[in-house]
Amino acid sequence: MFEVTSYFVVFLVAGATLITGLLVGASIIALFFTRVPFVPTPKKNVKIIIDQLDLKPKKIFYDLGCGDGRFLIEAKARGAKAIGFEVSPWAYFKAKLNIFFHHCQAKVLYKNFYQANIADADAVFCFLIDTVMPKVEEKLKRELKPGALVASYGFTMPNWPPVKVVEIKKGNKKASKIYLYKK
Repeated sequence: MFEVTSYFVVFLVAGATLITGLLVGASIIALFFTRVPFVPTPKKNVKIIIDQLDLKPKKIFYDLGCGDGRFLIEAKARGAKAIGFEVSPWAYFKAKLNIFFHHCQAKVLYKNFYQANIADADAVFCFLIDTVMPKVEEKLKRELKPGALVASYGFTMPNWPPVKVVEIKKGNKKASKIYLYKK
């Protein structure tokens, strides 16, 4: 009995280690291609940012690079149809788990948002990095319908002036800001 239990534990630990290694390795490869690391938005800022988008029931919300799914869960809690895109296997797996454990009906797709059609969006959120923002801006300007709102955390669109800038920590010049855009 002891041998069977020991082998089972060894098998379980080896399997978990292998799966974790594959997820982390694939996430490093995804980082190489996207140039955007998985950095979660502080939990206290999620509600502040979603408040800025004024989400109502039945509105369509997209999270471009949804990370662990925090924004999807909050948007869905407000009645929005919440869809996220993620290409990092580790973040995608975390988002799926978070959505499951929150009993949430949000969707997270293992897909590059550049290949997704987001023309029906009422609101979009992104927390990316400055080097990808020109391409993101181009996509949003091309695809979004008039009146759609965009919240970008920490990084601005290079040629699209925000309609509003929200300072989360007033007076702290190093603190991230929320940049709001309207198509």
